[in-house]
Amino acid sequence: MKYFLLETEEKNKNPFNINKNRALDIRLLQQGDIGRLPMWNIVEMEFPTEGFFPDLICSPCIMLSEMLVKTAVMYHAEIPYKGIKLWDRKNGANATYYLPILDELECMSDQTEFNSVGNRIVRLVLERNKISSKAVFRIKRFDRNCIVGRLDFVESILRRGAGGIHLSEIDID
Repeated sequence: MKYFLLETEEKNKNPFNINKNRALDIRLLQQGDIGRLPMWNIVEMEFPTEGFFPDLICSPCIMLSEMLVKTAVMYHAEIPYKGIKLWDRKNGANATYYLPILDELECMSDQTEFNSVGNRIVRLVLERNKISSKAVFRIKRFDRNCIVGRLDFVESILRRGAGGIHLSEIDID
């Protein structure tokens, strides 16, 4: 089965300076602490002129559109998540997103290649036997804030019209 890295497509005019009011404590976005967050959070951001709300925002944390979170829950019903309302106070632009707590798998292969300094991944390789049957997850100790999707999950979100997402295929050993 093929797997893809899903990231926010940075070529679009995406919302930026998200959580500038520090309304969301990002440290609580983990399995044991998510219950301490309110069900809905209002977070300030800045929205550019002719801006675009992508289905996946990776910074400062993983945020999924309603379509994306519903699709992820179709594959893994146990995914906990909280709602978040992004709001630009200046121009009134707003959008609803969800903060999922996706499983973090220790699945990076020894074949993963790093740059000469050893602090950036040049070629990501995952171990098939450590992924199990997960359709969407995060990689533990990966240097980028993004998610991984199995081919059927990626096809499903693309058929539903997902936009603003950069896909890159991941090598599997």
